[in-house]
Amino acid sequence: MTLDGGLTAGRLTNIDAVAQVRESIISSGPGAGMRAIDVQVWDGVACRIYPDRGLDIGQAWYRGVPLAWISQIGEAGPLHDLQGADWSTAFGGGLMTTCGLRNVGAPSEGHGLHGTYSHLPAADDTVERTLSDAGGTVTVRGVIDDPEPPAHFRVERTITFSIGTGRVEVEDVAANLGHEKAPAPLLYHLNFGYPLWAPPARLEIPVASTTARDTASEVALDTWHLPPDVAEQAERVLEHDLGPDLEWGNARISNPDLGIEVTIGWDRTSLPRLNQWLDPNPGMSVLGVEPANCSTRGRAFDRAAGIMPFLGPMERRVTRVCIEAGGM
Repeated sequence: MTLDGGLTAGRLTNIDAVAQVRESIISSGPGAGMRAIDVQVWDGVACRIYPDRGLDIGQAWYRGVPLAWISQIGEAGPLHDLQGADWSTAFGGGLMTTCGLRNVGAPSEGHGLHGTYSHLPAADDTVERTLSDAGGTVTVRGVIDDPEPPAHFRVERTITFSIGTGRVEVEDVAANLGHEKAPAPLLYHLNFGYPLWAPPARLEIPVASTTARDTASEVALDTWHLPPDVAEQAERVLEHDLGPDLEWGNARISNPDLGIEVTIGWDRTSLPRLNQWLDPNPGMSVLGVEPANCSTRGRAFDRAAGIMPFLGPMERRVTRVCIEAGGM
C-alpha cells in the first residue's frame, strides 16, 4: 500500500504515524470509571469504543466531520438492573449500539427494552495493528458473556479498521453455551446525526416496500429518504423490505455540502430485516439505520407471529456489519 504520494510501510519508524490507538479510563461525568479505546487511522474513520458497553462504538469522525448522533445523555456507564424502559436512561447514541440478545424493542416477557447486551463488559479485549505494503488494519477484539439461565450467550466481537480507507467492519460470533434452545433477537442501532444528517443529505436504500410501525410514522412513508424539518412531533419508525434477491444489504447517506457519503452494509443471511428510526424533535434530529433479525415489538410479538429467532444449544451465528465513509 502506498500512503500519501509515496510514503510506504517500509519507510515508517513507528506505526503510530498512521494508526494510533489510545486506551483510557473516563475520569468524569456519567461515564466515569468506564474504559474507552480511541482508534484513529490514516485517511479512515476515527472511533471511540467502550469495552464496558459490549465494545459498542460511540462518536466517530471522518476527515474531521462527526458522523454519529450523540444523545443528550452522552457517555454513560452500564446499568446493572435493566427493567422496563431503563435502557433508554443510559442510551448515549453513538455510531453503533447493539440491542439483544434477550430482547429487542418493547419490554416483553420479563425482559426490558432492547435487552442487556450494551450493558455487558467485554473480557479478554485486545488491540492488534498490522501494516505492510499490501495494506494495514487495526483490529479490536473482545468476548462478551451473558450467562443468565436458561441460556448462556457468548459473543466474540471483532472490529476492524482499514488504514487508508474509511472502512470499519464489525463481526459478531454469537453462541448459546447453554443446554436449551433460547430466543436470540439482535439489532444493530446505527445512529447518524448533525452535521451529516442535515439538509441537503439524502438516504438511499434499494427498498421493495416500506411499512410504518404506527399511525404517527405514516407521515414518513414518502419522505424517509430526507432529513425531516425540526419540529415537536412523534418519532417515526419504518421497516424496509429489500426483497428476497439481495444477500448483502446496502444503505447510503450522502451530504453534498460536506462532500461525504457513508455506506452501511450487512449480511442479510443472518440480518434479514431493516428498520429506520427518525426523530425530528429539537435536540434530536437523528437517523437510525437498524439491520436486525427480528422486529422491534418485543419477544412476545415475534413469538406469536412465528418469527422469533432462536439459538440452539452450542449453536453459533455469525453477523457482519460494515460502515464505510468516503468523499463524493
